[in-house]
Amino acid sequence: MASTDYGRAVVEYDHNAAAVETTYKPDLPGSPCFLVHDSKFRELISDTPSIELIQERKGDKFAHEAGVYIKSTNSEYFTSNYQTGKTIETYSLDCNTREIKELHIPDVINPNGACNYQDKVLFCAQGDLTHPSALAFYDPGDSSTSILLTNFLGRPFNSLNDVVIHHPTGDIYFTDPCYGYHQAFRPPPQLPSQVYRFRPSTGQVWCIADGFVECNGLCFSPDYSKMYVTDTGAVQAHATPFHGTNFSFNPKLPGSIYEFDVVEGRLANRKMFAFCDAGVPDGIKCDAEGNVYSGCGDGIQVWDAQGTLLGKIWTGSTVGNFNFAKDGIWAFGEERLYFIKLAARGALVQVECE
Repeated sequence: MASTDYGRAVVEYDHNAAAVETTYKPDLPGSPCFLVHDSKFRELISDTPSIELIQERKGDKFAHEAGVYIKSTNSEYFTSNYQTGKTIETYSLDCNTREIKELHIPDVINPNGACNYQDKVLFCAQGDLTHPSALAFYDPGDSSTSILLTNFLGRPFNSLNDVVIHHPTGDIYFTDPCYGYHQAFRPPPQLPSQVYRFRPSTGQVWCIADGFVECNGLCFSPDYSKMYVTDTGAVQAHATPFHGTNFSFNPKLPGSIYEFDVVEGRLANRKMFAFCDAGVPDGIKCDAEGNVYSGCGDGIQVWDAQGTLLGKIWTGSTVGNFNFAKDGIWAFGEERLYFIKLAARGALVQVECE
């Protein structure tokens, strides 16, 4: 299908009305738009923001996770959602032609989150019933793959979910929830849902944070002094863990973002940063000014560093993950792939894209 430009609709959220009317809804245009909760949001989106639908595949959640730009190929890499009822696919998008191709990477089994690592793609391969979950390093130049890590001191990971690089040290930070077990393609968990740090140069691995229902997305603040981790525990397997692809939503469980201080490689001083009002916060990124963006049940929500909701890039449906490019944001809306133009620049654009 041809791309669709939704234009530049910007809508103001009326907090006074919302404070006393539980049924309050902003006057949305019915198509993706920018929803302003705080005047600071207008500075982030500029006077001429836009949301473009690049591709839609009804009934196929082809655009779900990862979101990695590789400069040497000028391509974007992303993964599909297992809830399509099949194994997870990996795709590349040529940023010049916008042609999408399915990739065949047999050693990267059921990939989910990913990040740019040395201008290559570092995948969280969730594994399956016979192959371990792993950090898998993929070189799009020659299609080679190497496995960096499969276990914590002999205990297999559950299903690695998302990953980021601490560029000053080269250490790799990642989350390990139990969603592979919930979706029936991984064995019963051998570890809690936890956050880890891995040092490729020595092979050392540390567990650095626990206490989550399902830890999911993670990112550093621009100066690497803070880390934000999402907990998507409100999304639960339906009935029993091996029920497969049916999920339910439990509003009493977390749909939360936690803020940590990064202290000598450890995560300390956990604080509640934000609670998502629509769905759960999944993928998470910071812009260069330290504002925090997360894919949620109604699009991408944006907070300042104090946890104030500034606004939403409203799509009306779930955005699992996204990433900043040089000139905007690639957003993965399950059955829809968007490109969003705004003024804000990602915290890692200079490191990864220029």
